[in-house]
Amino acid sequence: MSIVCEKVPKSGLVVKAGYIGVEDFVTVQRTERPKDLPIAEKWCMEPCFLPSFYEPMAQKIENFTVRPDDVWVITYPKCGTTWSQEMVWMLCNNLDYEGAKRKLTERFPYIEIGCLLSRDIPDLDQIEILENMPSPRFIKSHLPAHLLPPQIWTVKPKIVYVARNAKDTAISWYHHYVNYQHYKHTFDDFMEVFLNDMADFSPYHSHIIDFWNMRHEKNILFLTFEDMKANHPAVIEKTAAFFGKTYTKQQIDRLADHLSFAKFSKNSAVNMEAILQLVQDSLNVKMPDPSFTIARKGAVGSHKEEMTPELIERFNKFTESEMKRWKCDAELRKIFIL
Repeated sequence: MSIVCEKVPKSGLVVKAGYIGVEDFVTVQRTERPKDLPIAEKWCMEPCFLPSFYEPMAQKIENFTVRPDDVWVITYPKCGTTWSQEMVWMLCNNLDYEGAKRKLTERFPYIEIGCLLSRDIPDLDQIEILENMPSPRFIKSHLPAHLLPPQIWTVKPKIVYVARNAKDTAISWYHHYVNYQHYKHTFDDFMEVFLNDMADFSPYHSHIIDFWNMRHEKNILFLTFEDMKANHPAVIEKTAAFFGKTYTKQQIDRLADHLSFAKFSKNSAVNMEAILQLVQDSLNVKMPDPSFTIARKGAVGSHKEEMTPELIERFNKFTESEMKRWKCDAELRKIFIL
């Protein structure tokens, strides 16, 4: 059940997948489906596309000790991760608005540090930080189900998974690539990368399908970005119940206001200004969009402003093909295609 990292051969598409400090990639996968984990039968087990310097992290993550009272937020990138982290942390910490002034990256570390930053940027050993954190720990990950620490499936901590439609995800990922990872290729280049499952942490569809297949597990809550936008108080209440918490309508409404994108995008504790500045200072670069924040827009359907009808059709056909390939039930179409 070992993890294997295979170097991706150079090609024109691999070049288009590169960004500042990152030119080489690997596909990461398990050698076989875990036989002692019945839940593994629900996984697609697709190789995951990652920068080559993820390789030294793979075994550390494989050996990571999971605790029963851990709280995990897992998403494919740009599916509302930071937004969900803040919601979960607040609900699990009795709506501690004073405590929420601490940086979210300190309150809610992520396990796969190094994947999205150039090796030239000084990193802390995030695994060591997590191992030494007192319980309960709040942990974020973009890794697909089969690459998460195996103990997560036996210890069964609480997991909140958030999905978002493919086209809005791709647009948000593109702007993140340009401003955070200093991607120098074109919009069309990046869309080719996404459509060929060669953006970091791809494939997109199987990432979501795995957790959709596991959504009835008692320790997993499956949410969507679109539901959060449509009726955030209802999602907050549902998430609170998942953690055994009860709050009044007034408390839920106040939290929804705290999480509104008008406030959230300007919240220095969550928008990672310090990390964005670190990237610029370390690599001597400037963001193309000085107003860019991690919580950039938070809209549903905004891809229509940037995608041509032809590109939208390509994305829809891509999704239809993947749904047929994985024999998805029709309900998933509502998540993938907006």
